[in-house]
Parts: sequence; C-alpha cells; structure tokens
Amino acid sequence: MKEISIKGFTFGDGTPRIFVPLMGRSDEEIMSHANLIRKEIDRLDEKYADHPELRVAVIEWRADYYDKLADLDALKEMLSKLRELFSDRLLLFTFRSEEQGGELRNDRVGSNLEPIMATAIRSGMIDLVDIEATCGNYKIARATTGAHMMDVKVIMSYHDFQKTPHDEEIVNKLRDMDILGADILKIAVMPRNEFDTRRMMELNERMVSESFKPVVLISMGDIGMPSRFKCKETGACLTFGIVGDASAPGQIEVSDLIALLKNQ
Repeated sequence: MKEISIKGFTFGDGTPRIFVPLMGRSDEEIMSHANLIRKEIDRLDEKYADHPELRVAVIEWRADYYDKLADLDALKEMLSKLRELFSDRLLLFTFRSEEQGGELRNDRVGSNLEPIMATAIRSGMIDLVDIEATCGNYKIARATTGAHMMDVKVIMSYHDFQKTPHDEEIVNKLRDMDILGADILKIAVMPRNEFDTRRMMELNERMVSESFKPVVLISMGDIGMPSRFKCKETGACLTFGIVGDASAPGQIEVSDLIALLKNQ
C-alpha cells in the first residue's frame, strides 16, 4: 500500500496515527479547548517518550462549530493561532455538513462552503483538509485539485449514521474516493451488532492489501469501539482520541486510546 508522509508522520505504514478533534463555538471556547489539548499531548509525549509512534499526530479543527466561520478574516486569524500552538503537529481542517453529522447551527454557511474551504486551503496554515464524498464529483475534484496545488493532503470521508452498508457498497465508495484524488480514504458507519463491527474490521484488513491508498474504516458507537483501537490488527491508518468533547459516537479519551495501542 502506498504510504504518505507529512512532516515526519507517515500514514499507511502499519502504525495508526492518532487524531484529536478540536471544537468550540467562540474564539474563547476554541482556544480554551486547544490549550487543554496542548497540555494533554505534552503530558502524553513525556509519559510515552520511548514510544514516538504513539504521539498524537493530527489536530482536527471541526470548523463547522465556529460561530464566525463565514467571516473569512476571522477564519484566517483562528487558523494562524492554531498553527502557532500546534506547530509540531499536523493541522486538519474539517467542515462537516449537516448530512454527514456536522453542527446544525452553521448550516447557514452551506452556500459559502467553497470560499470557506478555499480560504483554509490557501492559508498556508493547514496540512490536511477533509472533503466529503457526498458533495458532488465536480466540487470534489475541484477542491481536491486546489488542495494538491497548495501541497495540502486530502482525507476524503463518508459517514453513515444509520447502518453499516454491504461490503461491496463500501468498496465502491472507496474506489470512487481513490479516483477523485483522495490521499487518505475514510469511511465511518453505524453498526447494529458486533457482527457489523467485525465485518468492517475484516474489510479494512482486506482493503489494506488491495488499496493503493491509506484507508480507515470505522464502526461508530459503543458497539464499534474495537475498530478504534485494534488498528494494528486491521491496518487502519488512523484513529481518533478525544480530550474533552467527542466529535463522533464512540470516540475514546486519547490517554486511554494510547494505553490500548501500546498493549497491542
């Protein structure tokens, strides 16, 4: 499988990279959460100094929570602050749509999504951008091309909060993401039972051997929790750990996640 390296962090080499979501509505809430994350990852770096592969790699700013998101100057200023605070980590910009489980309050900026994404991509402050596989092939291709022109890697994502689709449907979505220019392929679904979770984990393992891109298949919720920490078993290229608020069902505190990964 093709590996992707960004500033010393490699995806697709068999080691799951740890993402931490950052949320908040106001500038104050965002920076408060950011400082809390900074303090925690510094503590964990020291605790696991002998295991650099367990370092938190990516801070995912969930910009769909931000009250000033439609103010492009405020957006750039916040990105600058986050870049400075997390200069030694990768910064991922995510605007999650309502359809894909995003924050409802900011649905009003939906028509401005393209300039918002373009501003983030061209800011020079981010390393990765999340592009949803549901926003139309033309928009996806244009956004992906724009990101790559700025040397920003693309995580293409798809979420199903109701069910776990059939294997073939998931495989077809992954192939579409690959064709549309994704650098990392991510699908998160809701299991109805433990069988669904095991099926996703086995499919992740299969796709690692068949795909040319780093891939992660996540089962959400409590039932799906094994898919979040048995990443070395499945070959998932990334996983999410939280500091405080969760951005999706079933996410684990990052300190607990690292302890689980260490014991694999």
